[in-house]
Amino acid sequence: MWTWLLNFDYTVFTWVNGLAGRNGLADAAMKTFCNDHLVPFTLGFMVVIMALHGRNRAADRENLAATVRLFMAIAVSMAVMQLVVTFVHRPRPFADHEVNMIFYYPTDWSFPSNPATATFTFFFSACFSDHRFGWWFLPPALLMSFARIYCGVHYPGDVLAGIIIAAASAYLVHRLRFLSRPFVSIVNALESRARSALSLRE
Repeated sequence: MWTWLLNFDYTVFTWVNGLAGRNGLADAAMKTFCNDHLVPFTLGFMVVIMALHGRNRAADRENLAATVRLFMAIAVSMAVMQLVVTFVHRPRPFADHEVNMIFYYPTDWSFPSNPATATFTFFFSACFSDHRFGWWFLPPALLMSFARIYCGVHYPGDVLAGIIIAAASAYLVHRLRFLSRPFVSIVNALESRARSALSLRE
């Protein structure tokens, strides 16, 4: 069973990675989505929008709480990912196979995918707090994960594992809201002080 899963994982990888090198425009776009700049910056900007798009004071407070939970979910998912990496040492695709490599050669282990874990934690956490706005986080997460396979640096199974870790971590933090309450209180206090300071300056 395990061998079959690994073979299937590699087969899907060859389908996706086989697209690389055929079209210069597509390769350039995938390299842009694959790197650690555009998508993380976009997601960070979207978190700022999520924190500030409330229509009233109560909505502002809830959005700040959702932002706190999102960053807590990121911390949990990164900790789980590091725990998995400690015990599972899966080489990158290019280490064991010939691939259409159009990105730099990462030196860390392949499983699970760090970018997929992080970006999908943004998506799941945002969705659990704000179902309508949260779906805007999905396209960047999907694009980056697909690009990592396309460019030859991850297997589909690495991405899937990252998605599972992200979903579980975001759900855990969302369900156990009492864990985030002390941090939410601190953020609310800081936000109130900032509002007071700004009103005094006006």
